[in-house]
Amino acid sequence: MGSNTEHFLAKFVEPESVAIVGASSNPLRINYHLVANLLNLDFQGRIYPVHPKEKEILGLRAYPGVKDIDETVDLAVVGVSNSLTLGILRECVDKGIKRVTLIAGGFSETGEQGKKVQEQMAHIVRENGIRAIGPNALGPINVPANFCISFHPIESMKPGGLSLIFQSGLYEPRFSWLLSDFNYHLNKLIDLGNKMDVNEVDALSYLVDDPSTQVIGIHLENIEGDGREFLRLIRKASAQNKRVVVLKSGRSEAGAMAAASHTGALVQGSGRVFDGAMRQCRAVRANNLEEFFDLTRALERFGSLSLKGNRIFVATFPGGEGVIVTDLCEQEGMRLARVHQTTLDKLRSIFPPWEIPPNPWDLGVTVQFNDPGKVFKTLIESMSEDPNVDALALQLHTTALLFPKELLEVFHRPVFAQKPIVLWLAGMDSGRHENLKWLEERQVPVFSSPEKAIRALSALYQLSQPVSESPF
Repeated sequence: MGSNTEHFLAKFVEPESVAIVGASSNPLRINYHLVANLLNLDFQGRIYPVHPKEKEILGLRAYPGVKDIDETVDLAVVGVSNSLTLGILRECVDKGIKRVTLIAGGFSETGEQGKKVQEQMAHIVRENGIRAIGPNALGPINVPANFCISFHPIESMKPGGLSLIFQSGLYEPRFSWLLSDFNYHLNKLIDLGNKMDVNEVDALSYLVDDPSTQVIGIHLENIEGDGREFLRLIRKASAQNKRVVVLKSGRSEAGAMAAASHTGALVQGSGRVFDGAMRQCRAVRANNLEEFFDLTRALERFGSLSLKGNRIFVATFPGGEGVIVTDLCEQEGMRLARVHQTTLDKLRSIFPPWEIPPNPWDLGVTVQFNDPGKVFKTLIESMSEDPNVDALALQLHTTALLFPKELLEVFHRPVFAQKPIVLWLAGMDSGRHENLKWLEERQVPVFSSPEKAIRALSALYQLSQPVSESPF
């Protein structure tokens, strides 16, 4: 499946056998989906539900404890309460299980008593040569392997080149939406929780050498592993043309205190220093959670497209929005392209009865005098061939949802010319309508605002520049 099989995390994300400790046959319990998702997704590995009383769960034989499983277990997913987790971890050691994901919270993030119990677990892990993700973690997820540890009912996942590292399960309440309406195409997801053992450096070292991962999104509250190695790995990813987006929370003093309260994290370092390090490593820092999801989705959809120049062609329906988008371009380090004279001559066939500026283009005026299909076709074909234009940013009208597929093909044309194109349709979730999904499948991301569209092009431009000399 194109994974990094030599890394110790490989069997975490692609196990041949998994024990689900705390499995449930009650559909009203969130633990029900730990097994149900694996069955619904047709996971091909062996599944061993563990429950002290149940004999069978969802048609599978259930075991009273992990020691009762008479087969080798690659991974144990421990979904019991924090009061039971320590004992189950000891059972896993006795069984010879070398990989454990600990779901329960209630450890170092809760105070001294929880911290002591977590330290006991860390000692067991170190002394017995096993590796553990968590506690306070959910996952992992490997879409090509149909492997998904989640509390949400998941019936399908679209495979893609995007892999994610989270320090907390903040994706989990949004997971169904991310996979459906938001149209995420995932590869792998590793949630680290409290990072008692496996940390962000371990996860990043795995994904950097994973051939099926092309975009890496990282959410951090702190850096637990070697900071220099973390930055070196981001540089390595960038040198391999893997795009990296980082969301580091806890910028403020209040945010740092909040991070400590739920994962036990201590946020080190100044925000400005971190920003500078990300720029030197050629990574993009997301400003908030919404931007993190928008940028990771867009960069995955862009695929192998790069953006060496920052000259953009813009077309909007209200002329006033064109002015706003012009300002947005300047704010994001982009600029309006100066349209070539040959291109301008081609555009005259769709001018209104008077002269108009070619960039930003006023779609509202021109569709009053021309068929919208002709306008878009002429604009896009002309700009795809214009040597002065590096990328296209176009506003859609709701009528685009009625366009036949043969007309939608024209929006794919810039991709053939190796020029990125972004679209926005105010108020629309990108993946909701079949026409918008159709466009995204062809490397044309669709956004709900011009701000998001221009920010995506700016991020692609930043990530397409050469990696600077390493100061690390």
